[in-house]
Amino acid sequence: MSLFSYSQPSPDFVLFGPAHIAVFGVLILVCVIIAVFRRAIRSRPTVDASFRYGLVALFVLLEAVYQMWYVVNGVWGAHFALPLHLSSITWITAVVMLLTTGQRWFEITFFAGVGSALLTLVTPDVGNFGFPHFRFFHFFSTHALVIVAVVYMLFVHRKHVFLRSVFRVWVYLNVYAAGVFMVNWFVPYANYMYLMEKPPSPSPFDWFGPWPYYIFVLQAVSLVVFLIMYGVYKLLKKSGSTRSP
Repeated sequence: MSLFSYSQPSPDFVLFGPAHIAVFGVLILVCVIIAVFRRAIRSRPTVDASFRYGLVALFVLLEAVYQMWYVVNGVWGAHFALPLHLSSITWITAVVMLLTTGQRWFEITFFAGVGSALLTLVTPDVGNFGFPHFRFFHFFSTHALVIVAVVYMLFVHRKHVFLRSVFRVWVYLNVYAAGVFMVNWFVPYANYMYLMEKPPSPSPFDWFGPWPYYIFVLQAVSLVVFLIMYGVYKLLKKSGSTRSP
């Protein structure tokens, strides 16, 4: 068994098994540490910069090794390996957010990134690559780090989102999806963002009807999810959970 192989047998992924649950435990622990030490990090610009640039380097390294995994195993293809899925584009927006600390990039990563990452962590499309296969680590690390990056900017840099941010990001996401749809149309067998057909494994897409109707349902659902996220953010802000003394 090779932990870097694409086709050789690997330990099966078990939904909500010990390894899957451990991912949530580590993610929660890291987010709590950031929240607890936010003032100490904020008061030390060198520590802040090191953390942000370290996350950026980790994102880039994970993607580089991921692409190398496809190439080494002789399976790389433009129809599935380009970083065009929502989870891929949001790690890219997270990188830009961490480098620039820009408000718009934070809004996009907050709504599109955290929303999709949480859903993906709960219902992962990781195939049969279970712990300790490379794909297991790559998949869960990339999605979890998007959440970590947003939590970091929220607590350490005291970023905010607004009601108008919800609709702005929703429009951005739909424009991006339209561009990805064109890529899918011209690249044979491409199905980025699952705009041409549903994921092969069970997923929330199955709740929303056949193609193409589920696409329109997802547009409405994404807006509702963004509004719920904004509501939760406002409640936490009101309670003082995201503010520093």
